[in-house]
Amino acid sequence: MSPTDILLSIAIVGIYTQIYIYLKTNYKKQNDMIRLFSSGFIYATIITGILYYLIKYIAS
Repeated sequence: MSPTDILLSIAIVGIYTQIYIYLKTNYKKQNDMIRLFSSGFIYATIITGILYYLIKYIAS
């Protein structure tokens, strides 16, 4: 992966994670926010990885 692809993936994961937390919690419970952050980050990383390899496969 080139550095640009890595930075783009991190940006996508970060944006998705912030939206996920915003929609799922009211920011009052710290434990819920940490749990949602970790699960949203994992989901976004998996989705970004699948999309990256799918695009890479189609482009080649």
